[in-house]
Amino acid sequence: MRDLGLDDHRVLLDDGKTIGWDLLCIATGSGARHLPGFPDGLYLRELAEADALKSAIDAAMPLEIVGSGFIGCEVAAVARQKGCEVRVSEIEEQPLLRVMGAEVGAYIAGVHRSRGVDLRLKAHPPARADIVAVGSAPRTELALGLNVDAGIITDELGRTSAPGVFAAGDVTRFFHPLYETSIRVEHFQTAQRQGFAVGRTMAGAPTPYTEVPWFWSDQYDLNLQYVGAGLPWDDLVVRGEMGKPPFTVFYLAGGRPIAAAGFNDHHTVARSRRAMEARRNVTRTQLEDPSFDLRRVLP
Repeated sequence: MRDLGLDDHRVLLDDGKTIGWDLLCIATGSGARHLPGFPDGLYLRELAEADALKSAIDAAMPLEIVGSGFIGCEVAAVARQKGCEVRVSEIEEQPLLRVMGAEVGAYIAGVHRSRGVDLRLKAHPPARADIVAVGSAPRTELALGLNVDAGIITDELGRTSAPGVFAAGDVTRFFHPLYETSIRVEHFQTAQRQGFAVGRTMAGAPTPYTEVPWFWSDQYDLNLQYVGAGLPWDDLVVRGEMGKPPFTVFYLAGGRPIAAAGFNDHHTVARSRRAMEARRNVTRTQLEDPSFDLRRVLP
């Protein structure tokens, strides 16, 4: 595909043929963000790359990983459990800093170091890398003529800046009514479910996507579940004791919880998500009290 034909409603294909459209949806997804200087590193976006990584781990080969986001941390955990020597280089001061913050990041760093990972923080990338895990970039090459800013900008219904053109999935930065701002989430479940809502809208049943994004990450014996969109926060509340699972960290903005990260604490995370979606008021005391069932604030 070469051109969306926003003016004449004709999509131009690579073979020179065209296809007419009445409504158009761009769902081109995202690709791995590449770092210069690592032409031979695996970026874990395609099946062949995953197969190559599995072979290396099964052979207990030492791994050099650049990036300590979710992919980097998960690969490190699996590799260590399989007996690989693992070194992780991260330019930030803690793993998962942007989403989780410094305190939670320090806890995660300790978990990996206690399992034998050579974690090097505030480090420049090494001379070589087996795995490069530094996030994703939306595939916006076809979005010429549309409003693009770190993703194709859409409203809550998936409508772009061009009439009749929609976008769905992780190529988008869509307006979320709960947060009253545009968000982009790099996880398949949000891409899928937001895509369902856009499809219903295109079929004639306008459906805003209003769910709070949710995803999980398994690392060693930890099940980390997160609800939220990685937006800025100004306060933290901990339910339980930080660093001793089960516990959950709530991220607040203006006194309102906008995200939560639970460690082996899935019930709290699930109930937090429902409370956020219902826009229920929850006090700090209620959030930090493990004996308070968050279902009590629901209608």
